[in-house]
Amino acid sequence: MSYASYRIVTRILWPVAVSVAALRGVTGDRGWGERVGRSPRMAAGSVWLHAASVGEVAAVTPLARALSAQGSGVFLTVVTPTGRVAAARSLEDVTVSFAPLDFVTAVRRTLRRAAPRALLLTETELWPNTVYESAAAGVPVGMVNGRLSERSFKRYTMVGSPLRGVVPRLSFAACRSETDASRFRELGLAESRVTVVGDMKFDKLAAPLDHGERAELRSSLGVAGDAPVVVFGSVRPKEEGAVAAAAAAVADAFPGSHVIVAPRHLERVEHVVRGLASRGIASTLRSAHDGGPSGQATVVDTTGELARLYAAGSVAFVGGTLAPYGGHDPLEPAAQGVPVVVGRHTETCRDSARRLLSAGAAVEVAEAGELAGALIRLLSDATARSEAGAKALEAVAAGRGATARTVRFLESIGVLDGASG
Repeated sequence: MSYASYRIVTRILWPVAVSVAALRGVTGDRGWGERVGRSPRMAAGSVWLHAASVGEVAAVTPLARALSAQGSGVFLTVVTPTGRVAAARSLEDVTVSFAPLDFVTAVRRTLRRAAPRALLLTETELWPNTVYESAAAGVPVGMVNGRLSERSFKRYTMVGSPLRGVVPRLSFAACRSETDASRFRELGLAESRVTVVGDMKFDKLAAPLDHGERAELRSSLGVAGDAPVVVFGSVRPKEEGAVAAAAAAVADAFPGSHVIVAPRHLERVEHVVRGLASRGIASTLRSAHDGGPSGQATVVDTTGELARLYAAGSVAFVGGTLAPYGGHDPLEPAAQGVPVVVGRHTETCRDSARRLLSAGAAVEVAEAGELAGALIRLLSDATARSEAGAKALEAVAAGRGATARTVRFLESIGVLDGASG
């Protein structure tokens, strides 16, 4: 479908979107009003920042805060309800709304109400009508934390694709890597308007806990002294059996050790508890911990804690990587100086996984049966574990600073105040 056809189809479907919004409004769902362009009104000159879901919101949170601290009004749009909740919770000084659906009328309404000086799209969020209409209205549109996979690159060059011709209408691209930058250049962006700034997700990572804070955290979990602790984070359903088996193997190899298991979704908590019990592992829910002596395992049934809980670990496994889920962020435990074990399914976090693996801060296992052995080897070698933890901290530190570089780039090309060009 060409862009001309896409535009016609979206015009035909527009009445359907309006009808859905009206019906949802009757039931009290104001979100659909925002999706058809009834967004909050902003003072002229605000920056419109768009992030699709929770992951993108987390990545651009440092940029939203930096822009707000500079005095720029920030209008952040999201696609998913969970992204909206995450944005509202972490960005108190930022106006948050659902993004307009990619209909011409919805986009035009949003542009009138937001009156932005620029539209900053994150990662791969390039919607044809949104880009075309914003550019036509004289609003500079560009990418921040920009990435363009080989698969996406092919879609943007495909004859007849509605995405063909979108990238040349961008004003700039601040990219995560030189590979991404070169693809934007190939698609028609001027050399002077493309730069490599790194990945802003490094800037969202918490600073490592100090010795006292770690000791206090471990004590709150009922962990005795320097007992080995393995954190299994963001565990997905198809990994639960392997995690329970690995937890049992660690318990046999290291009496007095402790494991922390955080399922990716809270509805899996009871499944995880039963899986551990079937392997003879007694567990306590995180919400029930009172700081006293604990069992062999903690199952995390709370939200927003995992990044901090990694600091209690001697080693960590990051889930979504043993089965084809694409993987979850391995940088969170690395930011706490904790060696990381991942499976080979790291498609959605490939750059982070490669950085840690090449630095010697992480170990990759080819299949579920190798997980227990990899954990036990790390727990058995204090020197190797300490070195891997130090390399993890170095790798994360080397990645920080993308937010500041992005702001400087936006200033240099005239998108933000104080610009020189």
